[in-house]
Amino acid sequence: MAELSAEAEPQESQEKPLRPRQCHKFLQKKLASEFQTIVGGFIEEARKGGCAHMKLAVELLEPAKDEGRRKKGSAQRLLEELGE
Repeated sequence: MAELSAEAEPQESQEKPLRPRQCHKFLQKKLASEFQTIVGGFIEEARKGGCAHMKLAVELLEPAKDEGRRKKGSAQRLLEELGE
């Protein structure tokens, strides 16, 4: 009878929670596998005239700004000055 009661109880998941890096990888893989469907749905909503979707579509089509560029280091500047 002890076996029956043990089987009737729901078993708790023995899996460990994912680490943040594992969560990120899982999300990347999931998005990559569904990317075409996601983009297709986004385009359909933009065609219907959804303002938020239209705004995002316009933002995505703009060329990327190059604000993240690093300034030249002192060694690079010296090399350029010597080359002149």
